Amino acid sequence: MIRLDTFNFNILTMKRSYLLIPILLLLTLLSCKRDEIKCNADDDFDLKASKMEQVGGLFSSIARQPEMAKYLIQSAEINYSNYTELLPISDKAIVQRGKARGAAFSLLFDAIARQPEAFNLLDSAATKFLGVYDQSYISDELLDITKTYAVAGLNDALARQPEADSLFNLVTIKYLNFRILYK
Repeated sequence: MIRLDTFNFNILTMKRSYLLIPILLLLTLLSCKRDEIKCNADDDFDLKASKMEQVGGLFSSIARQPEMAKYLIQSAEINYSNYTELLPISDKAIVQRGKARGAAFSLLFDAIARQPEAFNLLDSAATKFLGVYDQSYISDELLDITKTYAVAGLNDALARQPEADSLFNLVTIKYLNFRILYK
């Protein structure tokens, strides 16, 4: 037989514990502070990176209509007339700029694979808007990030147009400072 005073005590204890648990959880959550939140500077918008990325569309357009290259380049000059306007490239937002340059070169490789006959037009546009590799304004970190993002496009382009491998090699040497052919 259960004694009535013991039964009441158990019910009171359970009520207290059910009330105490949410209060403890609430106090625990309120006492936690998140001081280790760090702002990542690469998450901020970078105009130079955005401009570099837009050049990729120029390469695709030239590959579709090489006869319109002069007008397409004039249209691209609305953003900037040549890469020197973007200097210094390696001063801040390195990750964004490396990704943007890599994406642009990836589209350059794709354009060469689609239209190898337009290589000279594409190469001159790349020289004008992205600049050849120069250690004075392209840091090793920026170059590594650019290569990382450009290699995927290079691989696709090589698979699509393997006979244009010498053209791709010229681009990688001139703009990305590495050689793809080891003959």
